[in-house]
Amino acid sequence: MYKSIIRPWLFRIDAEKIHNEIITLLHVYRHLPPVKSFIRSVYRPKATPFQWQNLTFGNRVGLSAGFDKEASCFDELSDLGFGFLEVGTVTPEKVAGNPSPRIFRLPQDHALVSRTGFNNPGKAVVLQNLKRKRNGKYILGVNINTNHPSDEALAVAELCDLYDTFSAYADYYTLNWGSIAPEILGAALTALTDDKQRVRKPILLKLPADVPLEKLDDIIGFARQYHVGGFIATGPTQDRSLLIHSSQSEITEVGAGVISGLPIIHKSIEVVKHLAAHAPKEMLIIGAGGVMTPLEAHSMLNAGAHLVQVYSAFIYEGPGIVKRIAEACK
Repeated sequence: MYKSIIRPWLFRIDAEKIHNEIITLLHVYRHLPPVKSFIRSVYRPKATPFQWQNLTFGNRVGLSAGFDKEASCFDELSDLGFGFLEVGTVTPEKVAGNPSPRIFRLPQDHALVSRTGFNNPGKAVVLQNLKRKRNGKYILGVNINTNHPSDEALAVAELCDLYDTFSAYADYYTLNWGSIAPEILGAALTALTDDKQRVRKPILLKLPADVPLEKLDDIIGFARQYHVGGFIATGPTQDRSLLIHSSQSEITEVGAGVISGLPIIHKSIEVVKHLAAHAPKEMLIIGAGGVMTPLEAHSMLNAGAHLVQVYSAFIYEGPGIVKRIAEACK
């Protein structure tokens, strides 16, 4: 019913507008206990938990960062069966992002094109929202970044402050590889690990889909040097040659932006395969980028991922996809 009736109606509306309206509905849903109980009973998957370090994931399916940038509805989203959820990206100060419209759908390719620009409300708002976390019900990741990526002193201070500010709620943190120069990122990771009084939470590196495979061994070496816990592979791509089903006029009309969704699955799998073959076995690998159905999820796990994350699948396949993937990837 979702793909035949609901999705065509939703897709008539601007992508970001309908996204915001869905979040508003989730805020209303928060205050409807009987409905919440029913939704949990319908969408709760029968799956085997996955253990990594001291974290127990209820199942192998998570929500990627970018859907709940403000951490305003992760608790409600968890009722749809996610074993873990990631919020953000969060910066210390509010970022308005690029002008709208800035998120577009290419349905023929099951893709999204976005140029949001790390829009988020800033640390204070996200902290207040994180206080709604239900401990033990799901694993919660926080994707963090700096407002000053080219200033080492400020970037290090800001990342350490975000880490400490959210430590009572975050089960792990994610940093986006490529958004901060490696030497600045290394300085921040050193500062985070050198302070013995700091509460220790795992840090993951999220790699872009366009990362050259020949650079991965250097990145793995970086991760080992700075005690990174693992990787998320991958984020979006700039490669428009992957859009093989949309017309050139459609692609031109949406304009600039990065591509997520089904077109990047093969890039992501290749990165996951390399990480699984060459990274230390204790490092966590989360397969992301192009996981739309149980088929792609199985491909990620077979390539060496321990867990998968979805975003575009949630939009194109509907909320029931979480349970279907989780039960297929026990």
